[in-house]
Amino acid sequence: MPRWLKRTLWLSVFGVCAGAGAFVAAHTNPFPPGVEDPGARATTPAPTTPAPSNQRWNLVMDSATRHDLHVGGSCRSRWLTSGHVTILPDGTAEGEALAVLRGWGCDFPVAQVQTRRVTLLVTGRSSGGRVVLGFKRAGVAPTGSQDLGGFLATIRRLAPAIRFTDGHGGAVAAASRPDGDLGRFVDDGEIQLDCATGC
Repeated sequence: MPRWLKRTLWLSVFGVCAGAGAFVAAHTNPFPPGVEDPGARATTPAPTTPAPSNQRWNLVMDSATRHDLHVGGSCRSRWLTSGHVTILPDGTAEGEALAVLRGWGCDFPVAQVQTRRVTLLVTGRSSGGRVVLGFKRAGVAPTGSQDLGGFLATIRRLAPAIRFTDGHGGAVAAASRPDGDLGRFVDDGEIQLDCATGC
């Protein structure tokens, strides 16, 4: 047999053996069930801290307001405000509310149309288990009406500091200011917050 033919046969045999060994190795599990891989290490996932979430609070405020006139007599009104406040993870508070007139009257006849609904924007800041809120008028109805009892005149002066525990909080919401004509606007009320979600 010529030498070149022997060499070719041997190279073919080696090639077939190498291919068969590679095929068997690729399709065989060196660590069958019950045998632990000595090189494997259990990986522990890194602990994750859940991102802080927003807190949503329901707001209810009962306000008894009056306008004491220096010439004598007064106008009074009663308002019920309800809405919501969202406290963001950084402590910023924001929300909206609707104040609805429950009753009003003056000690004298009036021709003006009394405001009956007030839309409010609520802002504030929360820290240390309490939130301080502020209110700003966003709209009134009926259009062109006047609030004779002093609710609108005092709402921006309110800055109740509400302490809360176990998802509840309440505070006095009172304010007063001169009317610019020797009279005075007065607001005596109470505010309550109850947690809805995230607290």
